[in-house]
Amino acid sequence: MLVQIGNWLYQNAMAIFISAIASLLISKRYYDKANRESVLMMVIFPIVKLLNEKYYTRNDYEALFEINSSYAVKYLRKKERNKLLELLSAYRDVCKYSKENADTSCIMAYYNYKLKEKGINPKPCAITDDDGEVVADDFPPDYNYLQDYVYKIVSSFDFIESPEECTIKIADAFKCYTEKYYTGEEITYFKDYSIEKVIELSEISKKWNDKFRRADKSKEEFLNLPICKKVKNIIDESSVNKYVNRKIDEKEYNYKEYEQRRIRDNMILEDVKKANELGSISRYSEEQIQ
Repeated sequence: MLVQIGNWLYQNAMAIFISAIASLLISKRYYDKANRESVLMMVIFPIVKLLNEKYYTRNDYEALFEINSSYAVKYLRKKERNKLLELLSAYRDVCKYSKENADTSCIMAYYNYKLKEKGINPKPCAITDDDGEVVADDFPPDYNYLQDYVYKIVSSFDFIESPEECTIKIADAFKCYTEKYYTGEEITYFKDYSIEKVIELSEISKKWNDKFRRADKSKEEFLNLPICKKVKNIIDESSVNKYVNRKIDEKEYNYKEYEQRRIRDNMILEDVKKANELGSISRYSEEQIQ
């Protein structure tokens, strides 16, 4: 009797245990699926849409940062999380890029290079603290105004249309500033390199190019994640469907317009026929009367 009871308890306990394990596994599966759906909709989908934009902007970086702060991010897998962090870091480095600012920095770096070439220290002014101790070197007065003047020229439409004229203006400004604050010795500018080459060969431009290459690589690697490819397929399919539906709507509209035109033309033809018939009847009546 006791053996039977023991067997019964054992069988029921095993059944309950197996049922509990099965329920736990099923619940975990649905829980994981729900979390992945949350990641898909709240993290991956908006990021993929942002990355479809051509340029890296400050607003898009702020949007990416906000997405990265959402609770759904914790359900990303380790590789996905690492790629997202790499993307954010690379995006942050390039989102503040301004071609005008970068080109101005390149030209001013060239100016400093030409001064050093003549043995002139570009920063001859000392910055002191309250105790009179020199803490740093600085440019002469009005250096910022010179830099602002260069920026104004670089950011103008003339810099694209007439770079030679703009080069002369910048070179003249450099000469005036040099004579006032550095030396009366003549220094020629942009004879060794054109202003375009100065910008192209500058270390500043090279650093920016490296940053953009890193950003492009991080963007490509993130978009190549399986979950991102899934979203891209959904977006592409949606775009195709929209295109097809638009074409269908256009076709239906054109067909309706054609039908309306055909009906209108038929009505005009009917009116012309009636008018001709009335004209024929009138002429016949006149002939009979005569």
